Amino acid sequence: MYRAVSVYFLIAGMGAWNAMGAGKMMAAAQAAPQQPAAAQPPAVDPPPVLAVPAGYRYDPRGRRDPFVNPVPKAAQPEPEIPVVRPPGLRGVLVSEATIIGVVTSREPSMNMAVILGPGGKTYFATLGEKLFDAVIKQIQADAVVFEVPAPGGQAGQGQAAPPREVVRRVRTTGE
Repeated sequence: MYRAVSVYFLIAGMGAWNAMGAGKMMAAAQAAPQQPAAAQPPAVDPPPVLAVPAGYRYDPRGRRDPFVNPVPKAAQPEPEIPVVRPPGLRGVLVSEATIIGVVTSREPSMNMAVILGPGGKTYFATLGEKLFDAVIKQIQADAVVFEVPAPGGQAGQGQAAPPREVVRRVRTTGE
């Protein structure tokens, strides 16, 4: 009830004000002379809230800056560029290859190594075949010898480093 009465008086008061005061206000607005824009003082933007006053300089006096992390971040190594490897045996690394058998022949040049590559793929390799990072140098009855070329770091000194040999034995079922 109180709310309804107060709303009624509010509406009635505004109507009376508009009827009486609107004409006077219109006449006053028309009668007031317009001031030229040049007479108004120029608007000056206030400085930002967190602005540093001109000429201010921080003097640490031997203290550390509280906004700098005292523990430096460790240097992040550059991400390795993925190397696209060729398909098949030529894309298998020596470290990924598992020797699961050797096929021997009366003639040593006909010996074959049975290599298990990544993904469970089986490859038959003969003497001289290339892997991604090595060449098959020798096939024995119980092992395969790979020749891995040395990195080119020492080649700049005038002599190439000798390749190293990696011997991988045949894996038995118990290993």
